[in-house]
Amino acid sequence: MVAKNNHADHRTYTLTYQFLVGFKILFGRKILRHKQWEMDHVTNYLSDNINGGMILDIGCSTGHLTQCLSNRFGPDRVAGADISINSVKRNRELYDGINFHHIHNGFYNDHEVRYSAITLMHVLEHIVEPIEFLNEVTKLLDNNGILVISVPQERIRGDLAVFENIFNIARGKFQNVHLRNYTFKSLSNELDSAGLHVQDFKYNSLLRKKSNDVGLMNHSLIMYTKKIIN
Repeated sequence: MVAKNNHADHRTYTLTYQFLVGFKILFGRKILRHKQWEMDHVTNYLSDNINGGMILDIGCSTGHLTQCLSNRFGPDRVAGADISINSVKRNRELYDGINFHHIHNGFYNDHEVRYSAITLMHVLEHIVEPIEFLNEVTKLLDNNGILVISVPQERIRGDLAVFENIFNIARGKFQNVHLRNYTFKSLSNELDSAGLHVQDFKYNSLLRKKSNDVGLMNHSLIMYTKKIIN
């Protein structure tokens, strides 16, 4: 779920951690459905708003969204990237035809491809310096590219990462994996500081697919942004 060595401790994101995340995603796609609604909304929005070009899923973790994007746009137009080399290797074995990149120091400066869209799904809340990170990520966007950010809507910081936090405690790591709890205003302010303009947004509910209201039963907030070109 995390994308660069700009976070609390990249050693947190082991394969066991990724399996926990994968279980939650499957449960949210097949049982409660909110994760599938989130992925569908992002995929449909990009289908309506980009015209060709490549798509990069940063912090791809288990590769679920990367696969959804590949199914819609084709594997030749979609790539995933993650800081966990084990996740990258596993995804390369699972998802034939999709390129997966290992994010290392220097990745954002060295990577030569420019993308029509980049997704950051449940990544930003893990990042220590989010504005610095967003500045790095936007280097990979073309001038009219779309950056999609999704962040949890938690009642108490970490309440949507209970299993991951229990896993951390079991390993003697007493740090919440979610470093901050985002509101619409706080996320908008960070995006503005990073030179990004919000084009559209969606509150993704745990219970109602078509809801777009602020509420205690929301799972995530999705923002669709573009670079501010002076």
